[in-house]
Amino acid sequence: MDRGETEAFIRQLYAARIEGDMGALGKAFAENAKFQVAGSTDFSMLATVAEGHDGVMGLLQTMVDSLALEDFTILDLLIDGDKAAVRWRATVHLVTSDQTLSTELADFIEIADGKVVAFIEFLDTALAG
Repeated sequence: MDRGETEAFIRQLYAARIEGDMGALGKAFAENAKFQVAGSTDFSMLATVAEGHDGVMGLLQTMVDSLALEDFTILDLLIDGDKAAVRWRATVHLVTSDQTLSTELADFIEIADGKVVAFIEFLDTALAG
């Protein structure tokens, strides 16, 4: 994919996540994909790694069901070949606790053959316990 195609793909990926469109998310991730929420499992239930398409989809389904995103804004989008870094801001509604907070996150994404093969998300895991 060229830079324009990569940017469009990434924007569609985030739109699908915000909308909870699991069908579109499923098409975006490779069979051998890995999704990591960076952090220490000793301090946060959010820090985790999912591997393989089914594992990633399970994690994304949990995220979609538990974390409603509003006021989503991409602050920075850097693309270098098959890799991208995305810094974004959103208001997050924690469905399980009915808590709402505003936060920034950073994601590092690797794409191969038009699909996400690696996705590492950095967030304030302390906000969710």
